[in-house]
Amino acid sequence: QERVAWFTQGKASSYECVFPSIIKKLRDITGVEYDDAFMRKFTPLSAYLNVDEVKDINAAWKRIASELKMDVKELKDKILPLAALYSVAEHSRALLVAINDGGLPSNVGGMYNLRVILRRALGFIDKYGWKLSLPEICKWHADYLKPLFPELSENLGEVSEILEVEKKKYEATCKKTQSMLPRLLEKKLTTEDLITIYDSQGIAPELIRDEAAKIGKEIQVPDNFYSLVASRHEEKEQATVTERKEKIPIGDIPSTKALYFDDYTKSAFDGKVLEIVGNNVILDQTVFYPVSGGQVADHGTLEGSKVVDVFKQGPYVVHVLDSPPKFHAGDKVHGEIDYSRRVQLAQHHTATHIINAAARKVLGAHANQASAKKDVDKAHIDVTHYESLTEEELEKIEKEANSIVKKGIKTKLSFMPRQDAEKQFGMAIYQGGVAPGKLLRIVNIPGVDVEACGGTHLKNTSEAGKIKIIKTSKIKDGIIRITFAAGQAAGKILEREKQTLDKAAALLNCKTAQIPARAAELFDIWKKARKAVQKKKPLPDTKLKSKEEFKGDILAKTAEVLQTQSEVVIKTIERFSNDLKKFKSSK
Repeated sequence: QERVAWFTQGKASSYECVFPSIIKKLRDITGVEYDDAFMRKFTPLSAYLNVDEVKDINAAWKRIASELKMDVKELKDKILPLAALYSVAEHSRALLVAINDGGLPSNVGGMYNLRVILRRALGFIDKYGWKLSLPEICKWHADYLKPLFPELSENLGEVSEILEVEKKKYEATCKKTQSMLPRLLEKKLTTEDLITIYDSQGIAPELIRDEAAKIGKEIQVPDNFYSLVASRHEEKEQATVTERKEKIPIGDIPSTKALYFDDYTKSAFDGKVLEIVGNNVILDQTVFYPVSGGQVADHGTLEGSKVVDVFKQGPYVVHVLDSPPKFHAGDKVHGEIDYSRRVQLAQHHTATHIINAAARKVLGAHANQASAKKDVDKAHIDVTHYESLTEEELEKIEKEANSIVKKGIKTKLSFMPRQDAEKQFGMAIYQGGVAPGKLLRIVNIPGVDVEACGGTHLKNTSEAGKIKIIKTSKIKDGIIRITFAAGQAAGKILEREKQTLDKAAALLNCKTAQIPARAAELFDIWKKARKAVQKKKPLPDTKLKSKEEFKGDILAKTAEVLQTQSEVVIKTIERFSNDLKKFKSSK
């Protein structure tokens, strides 16, 4: 579309057609000049500078300079600032669109490309000393594109916040670079070294090259450097795609009919044995859910034999027994799943979708599922977000999730042709990963979340019971893990927490809400008393007096003030209390 505009307008540069108002503003601020007559001569020759097709880029610059009857320096001085300005315009628009669609600059997968172009734009701004703001330029783009894409203006605040966070990370990297450069320049750096340094430390190769030139050293930076970096990340991403290594020989038999899609409460069935390979059994149909989509497999029995695992191999569901079966191929068998396990897994799977939606509402449109795991005792969802979650954000996510549960929204489970599903719900249905096949199983919680998902799901959000967020952690740059429990598993955790808090309140001789303040007071007194003993000075007053009350996750806050884990809060309080008694008795 942009090339059509370029051809029909007859401009020397496509950027002048695509970003007319933005480029004018950028030139007014930066003072970069545009010579249309010169660009009409240069543009037909610019294809010689295609780094993917040219072996010697310096020779290409010389060739163009010769044809334009000017020296190389004069040519570069005229072209490179303009090219940098065009890059800032293009990269900022790409970032606006991608972040608005849920992308997030990071060092993970395809999102790494967003960080590369963001830092490239910031690098140009720094190099030329331009007083430009990427959030402001993104607003210009959103205003200009509003007639075509009004949605780009909806999340400008969020886009700006993400860009500012990334700018701070970039500036921190630049500071770190200055301290590391002397050591880096001690050895001869290859292209592979430069890629590794950029990948692990975020240090731009151009900076290393320029600093090296100051001390008389020459470092070559390939013109396709950032393409090489992106390629490395694509290889890493592909390497992480794994599948079950175990492959069993399966004959020419019909595919297994899955009975677990329509009703998660179906727990018993009869099936015909099609093939047996060792402890592995394949039936014509089954209600046993195979491990997939981050959900662990069902357990149960087949004709009284224990089913300890279930996996999918092609179109077949393979039941793994704890011992060779006593039945044979062709027999009719009765199967039953562990129903309480199935219910718990269904609660965790639907709760995953609920928390995903809650996180997106609290954190913003960029918060999307990166991966997830649903086990029996707990589950977790990895969400894209640019910084660690605060206690307040976690509370809001948990509250929103439980609000969805209480609304009792009926889930809609259906199979749809891929094209119809994408047209109706958009590409967000692939948050849990791109599902194979022409037909997609769509899990729709109306008004909350829609995803292509093959897991076992509840019929109504109310069936999830209480959702309890256990903890959060930053597992990768731009990826936050939320660990949680639902239903009976959440009930068990809440009961354990209550027992812990009751015991902590008794040890600290206070109300439950006063535990964090009393724990902080105990910790402070313990540190002072220990120091007094070491210096043989009088002990401080060891009586706990605080009556300050805390609102929020009391156990998590107590663990935080004691600088320990929730599981060992009681042991920590007991240790500090016992130490204080020993300090007193030693006096």
